[in-house]
Amino acid sequence: MSRNEGHLDGELAEFAVATDLIRNGCRVSYTHGQYKYDLVADKDDELLRVQVKKANQNNRKPWKYRIFTDRYEAGQVDLFAGYIVDKDEVFYATFEEVGAKEFRINTKSRKQMIESNAERAKLLEDHTFERAVAKLDENCN
Repeated sequence: MSRNEGHLDGELAEFAVATDLIRNGCRVSYTHGQYKYDLVADKDDELLRVQVKKANQNNRKPWKYRIFTDRYEAGQVDLFAGYIVDKDEVFYATFEEVGAKEFRINTKSRKQMIESNAERAKLLEDHTFERAVAKLDENCN
């Protein structure tokens, strides 16, 4: 029996994000059942609900990827974690950052862009776990 390619990429994304969370000092638990999040990250005894998404490439702009976030409401997810399969890269964004439909990330480095574009772009190099957790803390205060 063959496996659905989309499900396979989704499984790879969950394992890649779990690995990245562990590298960031978290303990990771997997959900079972119908939840709006895939993983629970325990960082210093704070539990974070993490929804994992495989990032899709924009065919016209191969340096841009996006995750779809339109099925979620405030309070259901703390962090979105995107996984770029072909680059083996993970990025994070808070619920407040992603917007109502999708979140776009740019894989160009800041050095590859003109300054004005780099200031506005959501760059992969900036969307780390540490930054996302700091954003969550800002939003709670």
